[in-house]
Amino acid sequence: MQKIYRSAIVGGGAAGLMAAVELTRGENPFKGGDVVILEKNDRVGKKLIATGNGQGNLTNASIKSQNYYGDKDFINSFLSSLEKVDLVGYLEKLGIYLTCDKQGKMYPLSKQASAVLDIIRANLKDSGVSETTNSEVKDIKYKNGAFEIITKDQTYYSKSVVLATGGAAAKQFGTDGTAYRLAQRFDHTLTKVYPSLVQLKTDTTLIRALKGLKETARVVAKVDGKEIKSATGDLLFTEFGVSGSSIFSLSAGVTDKENVSLKIEFLPELSLSEVQNLLEQREKIGYFDRENLLTGIINKRVGQAVLKTAKSGSAKDVAFALKNFTLKVTGNLGFNYAQVTKGGIRTAEVNPASMQSRMQKGLYIVGETLDIDGDCGGYNLTFAFVSAILAARAIKENKGYLAN
Repeated sequence: MQKIYRSAIVGGGAAGLMAAVELTRGENPFKGGDVVILEKNDRVGKKLIATGNGQGNLTNASIKSQNYYGDKDFINSFLSSLEKVDLVGYLEKLGIYLTCDKQGKMYPLSKQASAVLDIIRANLKDSGVSETTNSEVKDIKYKNGAFEIITKDQTYYSKSVVLATGGAAAKQFGTDGTAYRLAQRFDHTLTKVYPSLVQLKTDTTLIRALKGLKETARVVAKVDGKEIKSATGDLLFTEFGVSGSSIFSLSAGVTDKENVSLKIEFLPELSLSEVQNLLEQREKIGYFDRENLLTGIINKRVGQAVLKTAKSGSAKDVAFALKNFTLKVTGNLGFNYAQVTKGGIRTAEVNPASMQSRMQKGLYIVGETLDIDGDCGGYNLTFAFVSAILAARAIKENKGYLAN
């Protein structure tokens, strides 16, 4: 007789693994043998171990609605669930203890994302959950009260399915966007998708000679000249434009928009008037002409680029140029270089309290597969983990089967 699982999880990334953890712990836990994880890669958690440059930026100490993009009602519902889940406490109960940096980013004490994966897999092994790798799901059908889940080599049957297949970003982790079709099989709508948390292409006229140089700056993103978002952090000049932590933070808000420009404010710890006063003091010294007015203040080559934009060599005009160095955005490096996908399965078609599909009972969609994305800093993993926990709890409580 064909085995029927109580829940099949499609995708062994952060969301899928956390769904399996919750299904086999807490209230009304399933037996491990009632849950199966189907992963297309040769191992689970490949993208998880790369997060935070391998250090594991799992969440953030300050999570607000402005840190997320998508349907605000859905986002607000998700945020209201954060207190119920208590992700930090949840992770601690698994044996994953966190530390917080000055920016609010929270990491495991070891600063090793691979260790987080080790702990989660140990938990699942202890629960008896089966990890089935090299098992790309080709199709899902609903027949006679159960889902038929078809892979290349085998067909699985389950009472519920959690779609945790990720988005279209970073195909080296198996997330190439093709798995959206599984949700579309149940008449779900896929919005237009864009790369997010990605390096930006810009006009390189002023920065051709700056490749490889890094400065700390406050960067303001503008759309049609209107400021929409700012971030302070590393700014790395590249052959195609700009990268660095400040750019990753800003990209989440601009990759789906046109007529974008970046206003770069060097010396972010100093105000415009303070910079002007500093340069006026230099002018009084006597031997600081326009060519070397910024020498020793910022990188020499960066200073030379800034000086090209100043109306004159006066302290006032150079200070203004330092705080208003502007680059026009011409694009981004695309999905292969992006950390996250902007866009996905339309959230109006999913119950935010349970993550159950409104199109098919028993089908749950979590994490990056949905049209929700967040800023750089642990926000996307937070959504992946919490949405997965909510779905697993709904499956265990059978609430997902009772209402849309």
